[in-house]
Amino acid sequence: MSSEHLCRNRLLSHTGSVKPLLHAVAATTLGLEKVLAKELSVLGYAEASRQPGRVTIAFPHDRLTETLARLNMGTRTADRVFLELGSFRTQDFDGFYAGVAGLPWDLVCVRDSRVVVERVRAVQCRLSAQTTLQAMAQKAIYAALMKTYGMQRMPETGDEVRVRLWGDHDEWQVVVDTSGDPLSKRGYRRLTHAAPLKETLAAGMLFLAGWRRSRPLCDPFCGSGTIPIEAALYARDAAPGLHRRFAFERWPVINGKALHDVRQAYEERLRDDISADIQARDIDARALDLARANARLAGVDALVHFDRAQAEDAKPWGNRGVLLANPPYGQRLGDAAAAQSLYRALAPMLGRFLDAGWECGFITSDPDFGRYAGTRPTSVRTLISGQETLYFSWFSGHKPADSKTRHDS
Repeated sequence: MSSEHLCRNRLLSHTGSVKPLLHAVAATTLGLEKVLAKELSVLGYAEASRQPGRVTIAFPHDRLTETLARLNMGTRTADRVFLELGSFRTQDFDGFYAGVAGLPWDLVCVRDSRVVVERVRAVQCRLSAQTTLQAMAQKAIYAALMKTYGMQRMPETGDEVRVRLWGDHDEWQVVVDTSGDPLSKRGYRRLTHAAPLKETLAAGMLFLAGWRRSRPLCDPFCGSGTIPIEAALYARDAAPGLHRRFAFERWPVINGKALHDVRQAYEERLRDDISADIQARDIDARALDLARANARLAGVDALVHFDRAQAEDAKPWGNRGVLLANPPYGQRLGDAAAAQSLYRALAPMLGRFLDAGWECGFITSDPDFGRYAGTRPTSVRTLISGQETLYFSWFSGHKPADSKTRHDS
């Protein structure tokens, strides 16, 4: 029996031999769970469960490498992908230690791995002391590895393996980060402007807007180019993680050929025969230089037209276009009053695009963006990214003055 087959059987035994499935957990911005679930379904993975900021999928154990590769390379709105290494139920520290130590850590760690228990979160659990549980989990993991490899101590000189534990009503789920760097780091944005929009959030805006490459797209505040570049990558069917590496690639259980095959399959899907009408504007010449450079690094500079211009002067063109923008707010303008003044100045521009049949979406830190911009939005979606709460105001057309705005979260 091959070592890989042994690894698979061992991982399966630790996740329940009566269930021939493993579980991966894709994490995303709070508020984008439904968008991510749809993305995963397009990749061929049915949603097994959904929690705030997380979507779990199940997959056959013999497709471990393929699944982790497809998820990490192919999802546009996931921030990280985790593999569930196992789960257990306990209400005391002895059970917690034994539960963690009993998992197959040698499948994701080698002799010199540096394990980091980066987060423990407990919801209505008898055990809730995060610092204590983190230290205990790390001690249990190292004890298991030292026993497996016949060592007295872990050298911790190798690659980092990041672990998280989620407790819910005394049920503990242990997951290992498969991504390494956040998936928002596609590899193309080596140059940034002030407070850049995260790539996964920009992709989420595109999906919330229902944008397709057959429709014109305008970003009047492009900054370092995140929204138009993500749109161009989507238009080319370019897997966002195609040209970067991931933490799981160094695991002992990973099949190198399967990993290569997934990467090659994504390479073959790249479209070089398409066109798109994507216009990106900014008044800041330095920001435009950065955006153009990033577009070249992403291989989509031929699909995006950059222009130096005031956002307030933007005018619609073509039919059924989409305007998406991340206008400056708070952090970049200095205070909320300056941001609100800018939003008021955008009112004529917004009206022009809506009158021309365009749909418009703005992501800001103010849920009342539409009130300042003079038009009631069709919906306002709350998005929580890290410590920041943002609001995606969506305008699908003019509404009567007494119409109600739908708030989504």
